[in-house]
Amino acid sequence: MSENIDILDLKTALKVVSGNQSLAEDLLAMFIKELPTYKKIIENKQKAEDREELRQIIHKIHGGLRYLGAPALMAIISKTDAALFELSELELKKNIDKIFFEIDRVLKLEKYSSI
Repeated sequence: MSENIDILDLKTALKVVSGNQSLAEDLLAMFIKELPTYKKIIENKQKAEDREELRQIIHKIHGGLRYLGAPALMAIISKTDAALFELSELELKKNIDKIFFEIDRVLKLEKYSSI
């Protein structure tokens, strides 16, 4: 998958929040709290074959990731967001599998300071 891309990048996250580590950690905690819900919604929309609703949730995650330093998840979310309607069912499934893999990697982290 994306093991060669960092799960989190503190420098990027701090740059976005003007060096405020506390804010970076708070944003990460809020985002991590929502990830299981996002994962479930993606799974349900994929099963329902509802690409428009799937695009909306992926786009929402993509927007949230702009405020965090999560390059591996950002890469696959960005790729999927940009090409969702052009992907074959197999390609979409592979991308969603990668999204879930990256979500699980992020969920295993407790906070930036543990990196």
